[in-house]
Amino acid sequence: MTTNIANIALTGLRAAQAGLAVTANNISNQGTVGYSRQMVIQQSAVSNFSGAGYFGQGVDVTTVKRAYSDFLNGQASQGISRLSYLNTYADQMSGLINRLGSVDTGVNQSLNELYSAMSNFSQRVGEPAPRQLALSAAQAAAARFRAVSEDLSQLSHGANSQIDAAVGQINQLVQGIAGYNEKIGNAMAAGDGHTPNELLDQRDQMVRQLGELVGISTSTQGNAVNVFMSNGQPLVVGLLGSRIEFQSDSGAVSGFSLALVTPGRNVLLNEHDIDGGQLGALAQFRDQELRTAQSELGRLAIAMASAYNQQQQFGLDASGDPAGALFTLGAPKGMANRENVGDARLAISYSDTRSLNGSDYELSRVGSDYVVTRLSDSTVVGSYSSLPQNIEGISISLLAGDLADGDSFIIDVTGQAASGLEVVLSDANKLAGAAPMGLLTPSTNAGTALATFLRSVESATTDTRQSVNVVFTSASTYELKDDAGVVLGAGALQPPKTTIAHNGWAFDLAGTPVAGDTFKVNADPGDPSGDNRNALAMSVLGSAKLIDGASLTDGYASILAQTATRAGALNVSKNAQQAATSQALAAEQSLVGVNLDEEGAMLIRFQQAYAAAGKVLGMSSQLFEQLLGAIR
Repeated sequence: MTTNIANIALTGLRAAQAGLAVTANNISNQGTVGYSRQMVIQQSAVSNFSGAGYFGQGVDVTTVKRAYSDFLNGQASQGISRLSYLNTYADQMSGLINRLGSVDTGVNQSLNELYSAMSNFSQRVGEPAPRQLALSAAQAAAARFRAVSEDLSQLSHGANSQIDAAVGQINQLVQGIAGYNEKIGNAMAAGDGHTPNELLDQRDQMVRQLGELVGISTSTQGNAVNVFMSNGQPLVVGLLGSRIEFQSDSGAVSGFSLALVTPGRNVLLNEHDIDGGQLGALAQFRDQELRTAQSELGRLAIAMASAYNQQQQFGLDASGDPAGALFTLGAPKGMANRENVGDARLAISYSDTRSLNGSDYELSRVGSDYVVTRLSDSTVVGSYSSLPQNIEGISISLLAGDLADGDSFIIDVTGQAASGLEVVLSDANKLAGAAPMGLLTPSTNAGTALATFLRSVESATTDTRQSVNVVFTSASTYELKDDAGVVLGAGALQPPKTTIAHNGWAFDLAGTPVAGDTFKVNADPGDPSGDNRNALAMSVLGSAKLIDGASLTDGYASILAQTATRAGALNVSKNAQQAATSQALAAEQSLVGVNLDEEGAMLIRFQQAYAAAGKVLGMSSQLFEQLLGAIR
């Protein structure tokens, strides 16, 4: 019995010693990121039977276990990943707002200066100074568009640089997790099934860091953790890690794409495949917010260039000659679908900026035909048996090769329009102040129809020397007649606004005429030194509804307002996620975190247990000595 007491005391000493060692380790790692509090797991030793019953044999230390909850860990990791996404997105949106400026900075200030200069020019059309001021204001407005577009491009380059850096970190973490899977498997085998707690903590921390960079999901397979992207593509399977590549791609709007490289496979990724984390935020910001901002800025530039060119090219310059275009735009770009099997290369340019409507297009091959679809309203604008073709101000031709059946290209008209917005004229005398024709409205008209200024439009024939009478045969139909009464054409009104065009000129009609009402487009070239009819038409473009039923300045204000609204909603989501993540982390830390007060209490407990077991061992030694003395 004495020997049994000594053995029991020894097991107690060993258990207390193990508890002291684990507690000391917890205290030492109190500040270690990702460390989970460890606990000694012990159980009573198997009892020994004697005639008087089963007597205990002390205690066994079975293992050292870490405090861990898969549920709490998952909640905290998901919260951190989502918060990382929102923080990154919010930071990028803040940069976008700064680049776009405000209503008083941005492009609106230069537009207002242009409107003022054009108004001054229209009132003093025969003087050189107002002409030069108007041309300089147009150049300043174009330069401001280019500057904002360049700022957005720099923001895109910055996002690409951050994406490249994030991809490098992701690849390192993926390989690290695969390496930890191998280390943990080997340690479990060598340790007879006991868990290598530090390795598990380090792997969990690495998985959490990966989740901050990209949205992931995990599953456990034996001792290994498998990691998948949000689209289900594998990043880590057992001991194998995939690789993400950030590569040049002429078919992408940004010029770059992401691909997941696994053994035997190369999968192109879009922004939905990498939802979550820093990488998802950067990719979605670049491909959605930045793309939208560039496109809207381009639409604004196109609306301005188209409107001013229509009016400028209608008029006569200071020498009485037909005027040329005022603005030119950044060239459109064709982007091939990644699934194309043909070898086509497109050549795309502007055929006439006056006809642009601010939409992008899709060119597809359907059988033997080339089909062009306007993307702004999904309208098929033409089906052609061959290329080249001029379509709504865009010239599309084949530079090399050809499209196969089913191939398609996106024609990006808006994305680069603002970056190349420039004033074509270098001589202020080329500004068109005078008009070659006049628009007369008889006082006898009984309807409510009102006509705008005459302007030029793209046309196969242009003739400003022939007077044309617009005669309404009903409230919804009209005929075009010359002064001799010969019918030159006819058409139907399309409320709320109808464009009436003929021989390269056009005007818009609002309101409702009655049968017998007329307008006359009168061949009446004015004296360039004093005729300001065309200059007046250019001066009112500042208040004209040129884009989405709004003026150019209101259109830019709308871009700013929409961007600010999305940024505000994002900040609300970020603040809410911050609170949710803090709660999830607090819940996790309440389980796995090291509490020094609790560890101090455990230290005293194991110290007292050690001392008590020592006393039992001392007592058993005294009993043994007494037993030996009695025998002697």
